[in-house]
Amino acid sequence: MTIATASSVLFNVAAGTYAGSLFFHLLKRHRFSCWLLGLGFAGHTASQVSRCWSWGIFSLDGVFNGALFLPWALALVGLICLMRGRLQDAASMSWLTTLTIATTLALPVNIPPPGPFTATWSSPMFFCLEVLAVALFLASGWFAWRQLRKPNDDLLFNELAIWGFILYSLAQVVGAVWSYLGWASLFHWGERHLQSAAIWCLYCGYLHTHFDSSFDLRKKARWAFSSGLVVLLVAYALQVAAHLTVLNPAKVSGKGSGRGKAHVTAQEQVHGELPHGAVPGACRNPELTEESHD
Repeated sequence: MTIATASSVLFNVAAGTYAGSLFFHLLKRHRFSCWLLGLGFAGHTASQVSRCWSWGIFSLDGVFNGALFLPWALALVGLICLMRGRLQDAASMSWLTTLTIATTLALPVNIPPPGPFTATWSSPMFFCLEVLAVALFLASGWFAWRQLRKPNDDLLFNELAIWGFILYSLAQVVGAVWSYLGWASLFHWGERHLQSAAIWCLYCGYLHTHFDSSFDLRKKARWAFSSGLVVLLVAYALQVAAHLTVLNPAKVSGKGSGRGKAHVTAQEQVHGELPHGAVPGACRNPELTEESHD
């Protein structure tokens, strides 16, 4: 069994365990639900760690891809709630975790091999911070929705939104460094960067509601819930769609690499060793634009 196969098996096992956690949550067996959430998280962690060697070399490429890493991050939020004594809240996170990992299994996601634009510390750090922030934003929207359904004085959704904003801000700083190293510019007026700026401004506006006395807890919950829906569409759905093989057949067929030309392995591309007749960059989409690495 190859490392890539083992990683996929562990990922599927984690998905089944998350589904079991949701099942027991629906039965109101919250403690057992949390146990399964933790077991799924352990298996998912093993899957993500083994993915580092799936290309034959150590590489963090694809480990922090939103489709694969977001369910892990959501499960982590649930376990943090458990450590804070929020048993029912922790078990409820099985909803988001199961739905996101089921989406990943249902849709064929293609992860590009390592390349020159990702061979830097700033690339995996950016995606790690961004996905963690997205998980906190989605969790904030989830608990804001629960707040709107059953009003109380719980400020969990607000705490998650604040921490999400902090991590998202750090992600933008690291992303600017990566952009400068890869494309000699801190910011591009492209779809990807404008989406990030829009989300940052959205939550910056939410934080400013704390200085407006007319914004009570319910109004803040509405803002957090609406923002969570925006993040779900912009920072998750659209970015996952960019990796779907059904929408991007060129990523599978090798568009632009030419027929009869030797392909380059991940090891050869990273270390600069090109076989005779190979095309540099042929192991990934040759159109090396910033959008191809989101």
